[in-house]
Amino acid sequence: MLLKNLLIIFFLSLLSSVSPAQSENFSHIPVYEMEKQDHIRSRELINSDYRGDTNINVAYYRLELGITYQPDYLTGIVTIGFSSNTSGLKEIFFDLSNNMTVDSIIFNNELITFSHVMDKIYITVSGLNTGEYSDAVIYYRGTPVATGFGSFIFGAHNNNKSPSIWTLSEPFGASDWFPCKNSPSDKADSSDVIVTCSETLTAVSNGTLVSEINNGDGTKTYSWHNSYTITVYVISLAISDYAQYNGYFRYSENDSMPVVNYIYPENLEALKSQLDKTNSMLEYFSGKFGEYPFIREKYGHAEFGRIAGMEHQTISSMGIFNDNIMAHELAHQWFGDKITCRSWEHIWLNEGFATYGEAMYNEFAFGKTGYDESIKYRMSDSKRAVGSVYVQDVNSISQIFSDNRSYSKGCVILHMLRGVTGDSIFFQILKSYSVDTAYAYKTAVTEDFQKVAETVSGHDLDYFFSEWIYGENFPKYNADWVTEEISSSQYKVTFNLLQDQNTTPQFFTMPVSILFDLQNKDTTVTVFNNSIYQTFTFIFDSEPFNFKLDPDTYILKEVRGENIIPVTFELGQNFPNPFNPNTTITYKLGKPSNVNITLYDITGKKIRTLVSEFQREGNYNSEFSFPDLSSGVYFYKFTASGNTGLNSYFEETKRMILLK
Repeated sequence: MLLKNLLIIFFLSLLSSVSPAQSENFSHIPVYEMEKQDHIRSRELINSDYRGDTNINVAYYRLELGITYQPDYLTGIVTIGFSSNTSGLKEIFFDLSNNMTVDSIIFNNELITFSHVMDKIYITVSGLNTGEYSDAVIYYRGTPVATGFGSFIFGAHNNNKSPSIWTLSEPFGASDWFPCKNSPSDKADSSDVIVTCSETLTAVSNGTLVSEINNGDGTKTYSWHNSYTITVYVISLAISDYAQYNGYFRYSENDSMPVVNYIYPENLEALKSQLDKTNSMLEYFSGKFGEYPFIREKYGHAEFGRIAGMEHQTISSMGIFNDNIMAHELAHQWFGDKITCRSWEHIWLNEGFATYGEAMYNEFAFGKTGYDESIKYRMSDSKRAVGSVYVQDVNSISQIFSDNRSYSKGCVILHMLRGVTGDSIFFQILKSYSVDTAYAYKTAVTEDFQKVAETVSGHDLDYFFSEWIYGENFPKYNADWVTEEISSSQYKVTFNLLQDQNTTPQFFTMPVSILFDLQNKDTTVTVFNNSIYQTFTFIFDSEPFNFKLDPDTYILKEVRGENIIPVTFELGQNFPNPFNPNTTITYKLGKPSNVNITLYDITGKKIRTLVSEFQREGNYNSEFSFPDLSSGVYFYKFTASGNTGLNSYFEETKRMILLK
């Protein structure tokens, strides 16, 4: 302990003795949350190395940081408490960028040797046993080089007059500024972030502010403690000359939680009315998802220098403030922070859910119209998604955070699940998933959410998750119909549904609703479409004159053949009848068709083909002459079929008499 305290004093004295220097002028790419493109990275990602050391399980992080601005510098002492996942473990590693310098490491109270290569700190240990707890205290320093979306930035605000130092570590950036196990799957049980900076600034982090100490040397030390499990990429830091705007979320008659906003002073007055919406959002999402996950601590916002938002646990970092982004980052506290995707392949469990949170809040604030517009926008983007929602290349930040795929299509998948299960069951699924002790304050993959959805709904939903998460594209339906009056009060509708062939899956299995406009009312039927081509038959008590596939737009799709008049075919009796030798056959085509009229004798022998051609829709009167035939009874068979690969639309046979 003595050596540790001496080093702390040494690092703090080093910070106060360095002369000022010009800060780097950073430019930032505007994005909405974690959007579409990679920031320029200082190094290449190598074979999914974000997974960290799988031989250890991290239990605790303690970050003791000294931060100076102009010169931009970080000195740190990071304590990592962990246990071994295997017996006889002889080497471990932690992730830390080689841009940072490691001075020394104390392992289980002993000063040890180490190597720091390829952005990893390798430590030789003396045969750790399964479950054996150890701690490593790592002393390091340097100026972090930002990667990804800006893992650690020395920036400024107020026309570059005031410092703004901030972090945004998702997905791989945590190891740019502190030693860690850089994997979303290994959540620490708790964490502390203790920051010493200029006394003119405020340092903000996760959890509860335990102390704020003026050191009497122009610096202050802020100690933040988080008592909940936390994934490494949401451990955060925001430092600036903040103005503080406080409120309280009253979650019961006798209990309340601080809602704390740290805002650039020049922006606070303009943002107050927007920030005041946080309480109604907290109340709404708590009702839908269960109690706010970090109720013993706080929720709030820290303004930072990226035109984006990031769901840092208990304190979202915000570069813009509007309903959508505030709802998005708050929804992440349940889906992303409380339950974290176990690997980046399943990022839709974070981003798709938070994006759907935007739609939910729009429904709450603006009714069904607000929800529908939000989903319409996301469906439009989803149709541009390339590849599966399950991320195939997690070495690419742009692939992980594809707006069209991970955000929009992930959101639309939840919207479609709502259509499959119905509103009541759907919201039971969301809440059950959030509070399930198997996943709450832990991690999950798609199959975990699927299991909850199936348990709550009572239905096998494997078809749904297989095609929408692991498949690609969306269904393209070809729909047509034939209506036939079968009595004065009954009409038969034959409805044909054909999908364009896809790759994975070859076709989409979904319950599909069809709205029929009838003469006296509207009616909706739901069919289970589980093949590439299906025919469904319905009987109605009045004539249908229009239909709409998926009238509530629950399915991400394209439809061809919608809103057309019913396909009506009629075959008239020839006239005159009996005839000699000329007669006229009348027929009606409700749509363009391949028409065949064939003549047979009384024994069923084919005599000749009268018509065999593609004809446009309309009424036809065709005259035929049969001077070579003898008197007798004949039959003419009429068929009309489409050219879209569907079966015959219409077939009928009538009798005619030639009398010479």
